[in-house]
Amino acid sequence: MKRIAKILTIVLIVTCLLSLPTSAVELPIRVVVNGTKINFPDAEPFIDENSRTQVPIRFVGEALGANVSWDGNTKKVTITLNGKKVVLQIGNKNYEVNGQQKQMDTVALLKESRTFVPVRFVSEALGATVKWNANIRTVYIDMNGDVTPSPEPAGGTVKYYDGIAFNDVTDVDQYGRIKVEKLKEFLLKLADQLRFVKENGKYYIECTYPEKPEGYEWGLGIRVSNKDGTYITYSQVGRNPKWLIPSEGAFKKEASDITDINKVKLINIVISLDHPKNDSLGILNIVYYMDKSEMRAKFVPESGTIPSENYSETFDFNKMFQW
Repeated sequence: MKRIAKILTIVLIVTCLLSLPTSAVELPIRVVVNGTKINFPDAEPFIDENSRTQVPIRFVGEALGANVSWDGNTKKVTITLNGKKVVLQIGNKNYEVNGQQKQMDTVALLKESRTFVPVRFVSEALGATVKWNANIRTVYIDMNGDVTPSPEPAGGTVKYYDGIAFNDVTDVDQYGRIKVEKLKEFLLKLADQLRFVKENGKYYIECTYPEKPEGYEWGLGIRVSNKDGTYITYSQVGRNPKWLIPSEGAFKKEASDITDINKVKLINIVISLDHPKNDSLGILNIVYYMDKSEMRAKFVPESGTIPSENYSETFDFNKMFQW
């Protein structure tokens, strides 16, 4: 019964979220060091003209446990960690690693009174691994235990679900809920595998649910609203098989009630990933007007203490909506 109630709630939210603000802003770049998100109080990371991610080195260096020093006369920044020493000079592609000259394809910069350095070159020079998730614009830096451990809980088992790494201890908060940053990865993964396609004059909804951690359940609600005020809701529960969709695996559902796409005003989608024993920290809400006057994709948190995330500028609407 709890599962049914949850899905019905999602379907209800589909209607309520139509009133969300329509302004679209670019998703900010996030930096996660050893599993902990770094906060930048006065200068945000950005991607430079050479397509390299630049970060304020002071905050990232401190998160890594490194010592960061600045020489204003030579405009050089020095980062030392575990016997490794990296020296960069503002505006210079050449840099030093333990006295050896190396070269990168971009330069360190001064911006907003902060020293920005290309995160991949510096982190890898210090012995860290660096990964970039373009969907959620997040840089993951991992020292593999070479520095002071992160305050995240130790232990757990890492498994991969359609390419998403999930640790059943460190990716779960103290209340047993999947953490927000990891939750967003899963929600965006499902969205990437949902399609509205037309074949032989008929309209279909097709989706392959991504793999998910054991015990978790996908929630998917889709509302197709017509210009005359009527609507059709496709969900994982319901009495009418015409509007029923599976909750796992893959499906291709004919939208048999749709015969004239010109009568459709908009499509609204709500995606969730929940554990039956614990509440979720948020949902992904997608709103698409058929005339493309509005196209929104947004992470909506359950709690006001967690910020929302707007993906509207980076979301591939054309890939999803092919009707």
